[in-house]
Amino acid sequence: MSCFRDLGLAEEILRALDELGYSDPTAIQEQAIPELLAGRDVIGQAQTGTGKTAAFGLPMLQYLDPDSQETQALVLTPTRELCIQVTQALRAYAEHLGVGVIAVFGGQAVRTQQSRLREAAHVVVATVGRTLDLISRGSLDLASARYVVLDEADEMLDLGFIEDVERILRICPAGRQTSLFSATIPPPIERLADRYMYDPITIRVTPQQLTVDAIEQAYVEVPARGKVERLIEVLRAEEPEQAIIFCRTKIGTARLDEALRTRGLGVKALHGDLSQGQRDGVMLAFKDHRLRLLVATDVAARGLDIEHVTHVINYDVPHTTEAYIHRIGRTGRVGRTGRAITFVTEKQRAEIPRIEREAKTTIGEWEPPEERLEHAPRPRRRDREPAAEGEGRPSRPPGNGLVKLFVNRGRRSGIDDEDVRWALTEGAVIPDDAIGSIRVLDRFSFVELDAGHAEQALERLEGTKLKGKQIRVEYARG
Repeated sequence: MSCFRDLGLAEEILRALDELGYSDPTAIQEQAIPELLAGRDVIGQAQTGTGKTAAFGLPMLQYLDPDSQETQALVLTPTRELCIQVTQALRAYAEHLGVGVIAVFGGQAVRTQQSRLREAAHVVVATVGRTLDLISRGSLDLASARYVVLDEADEMLDLGFIEDVERILRICPAGRQTSLFSATIPPPIERLADRYMYDPITIRVTPQQLTVDAIEQAYVEVPARGKVERLIEVLRAEEPEQAIIFCRTKIGTARLDEALRTRGLGVKALHGDLSQGQRDGVMLAFKDHRLRLLVATDVAARGLDIEHVTHVINYDVPHTTEAYIHRIGRTGRVGRTGRAITFVTEKQRAEIPRIEREAKTTIGEWEPPEERLEHAPRPRRRDREPAAEGEGRPSRPPGNGLVKLFVNRGRRSGIDDEDVRWALTEGAVIPDDAIGSIRVLDRFSFVELDAGHAEQALERLEGTKLKGKQIRVEYARG
């Protein structure tokens, strides 16, 4: 791992990073900053929260001329909220550089923004629509914009802004340095890069598996015509503090929003057909905890960092595993355990093992909370997180050198003694003579196991499936 000083950044920028408490660069920063400092066009593919703003912002700021009053850099963002976030970050990075960073976006008086642009606007961070508006008014001159950044390009695509983005790129100087950062690179974004970027280098940062470690995942198989009613049943059983319900399309989002409101649920929709003001209103209500249920397209899956979200529900199965990870990553924040529930029809059932395989995770069949025993361990990384008091410690041996393990499945899940024995001998490779008594009750089971093999059984069996049901195993409490 490099440090920021190794990347070739100026002392003024290093000083600002030190004051901000930045220690080591993230993967995208470590790979993108040297390329951008070298003058290359860069396509950066990385999920939200990986430090993309510093990755494109630090090299750009380093090469600006504070003595010039011209606009030298343009950062295009899909939403007003992201525009403000990027502006604040760039101003912090530029603390000791003497350059001005101006935000322009819809929903604010044009005259105010025109006045700011007449000052030293070395960097303009802008939404697409307001950029074109200010250009048409003669208030934004991009003739000297040597650095252009497209931030969250796939979200611009989702919102229908790509043609407008192309218009802006055609206005910018031909010799500019262009960088494009996006969580995904769908074909329309690839075509845009081919057309408007010069020999770009592509940097991909693999989504961190840690995003799903603190999330309990489940699926619900349901007939296509019964999805709304089943969704309401799940919501009433789960009683989420806050939930995001994801749909694939804008039309589907609007229809589900109407169906849920018709049935008396307090819900609002977030999708690309809403005006900027409407989107801001919905986002603010959700962030302020005044809205419990949000129905959204994937446009809300990125840049949405809200710690209250306890549940993510995939009403429609996402197209890709990457999109699945982005979606469910909206819950399980700030050390809290979240729940992700995915609805599948019979034809879509094969999507679950595909996602499990590609995301290296486990997705069990959904059960109502009353059937999920608190006794079962909550997901945690055994190698990083200490066990809670009384958890993960063996109960007193029954007197015959064995310890007792608890399994969160029983007869109700179609499991009998032989199934448990099979899981131990075949799944955990435990010799048969190391197994003592097995008691299968209605909703859970107990098994006595030689102390020398107990930890092996825990490591191998926890989170696996038995009779199609996800199982959890822990030491039984005395």
